[in-house]
Amino acid sequence: MTDHSGLVQPVLTPEDDNWHEFSQHWWETETNWWSFNVPERKLGAWLYTQSLGVQQTINGGAWIWDDSDAGALYEKHHRGLPFPDRGDLRDVTFPNGVSVKMLEPLMKYRTTYSDPGQFECDLVHEGIIPAHSHPVGAWPFWATRHFDQPMHVTGTIVLFGEEIPVDCFSVRDRSWGPRPAGPTPQDKKLPAGTLPRLNKPPRASFPHSVGYCFATQDAGEGFVAFTDPWLREDLVTATDDLDTGYLLRDGEYSPLVEGRRRTTLAAGTKFIDTIHLEAVDALGRELVADGTLVSRHGTTGPSGTGLFHFTWSGGRSGWGEDQSYAPPGWLEAVAAGGAQTLS
Repeated sequence: MTDHSGLVQPVLTPEDDNWHEFSQHWWETETNWWSFNVPERKLGAWLYTQSLGVQQTINGGAWIWDDSDAGALYEKHHRGLPFPDRGDLRDVTFPNGVSVKMLEPLMKYRTTYSDPGQFECDLVHEGIIPAHSHPVGAWPFWATRHFDQPMHVTGTIVLFGEEIPVDCFSVRDRSWGPRPAGPTPQDKKLPAGTLPRLNKPPRASFPHSVGYCFATQDAGEGFVAFTDPWLREDLVTATDDLDTGYLLRDGEYSPLVEGRRRTTLAAGTKFIDTIHLEAVDALGRELVADGTLVSRHGTTGPSGTGLFHFTWSGGRSGWGEDQSYAPPGWLEAVAAGGAQTLS
């Protein structure tokens, strides 16, 4: 499948629910991320697992936050747990406490987490549309594979003994491929020419940055937008342009192909506290969305994750998140300079 920009969106198959083949690159990574929220409690939450196939380890766990001063109500982010036998990803229990069971290929899953007395969950995530396959070559997953999918999430969590029902819309994602997170040990480096050489987009030569915001109202309305908070080559000009994403409107899905984002930062924490997004999809439909921070994971920004409430074109509204990560000074520069509106 090719989107309006000419980039190829790989077709996903039921096999993509399972592990993917990987090279012997030291940083080969496959992720499994499930987000959910409880709006009336201002709770945002993740289950997240990052598997490093060559290293035979996994990272991740679970975290949940609200609008209190605490960076998180509960957070267990394990690193380097041994995971030599990965088994079948369609029915797996990870050593970080997360379990995933596929109920319907590419569409329906059960996730559980167990840390008795602290945090437990038993949730069903059901896709409201097929997953959005990230275009090959699009930032930030220009050298790897990735997809996002809006989900209806139901079930219960137990937080420090309190049972809390969950009935929300949110997003899950998956990615796989090399994801360097540090130096490769000398004895693990591959001979030159072992892996295909990819043409890096210009921004890949600069420190990493990414903006990722989403919201879902119901089974027919929602969006995801990847943007690029970027200091151009002059290291002065700041922009935050759209790279990819999707718009779901009146039950009809289409990739986003053009857009800009503007953000403001909270005076104290420096977290992003408002977002203004303008975008156009491949069908020519316009999206104008405004988001306000409700609660955040962590104590200081600007990089980080927050639960947001969004309103957008046509009187639509819903809950979602913003995840924005950039080197020091970049998000501040973007917020100070803003981004151009679409002409």
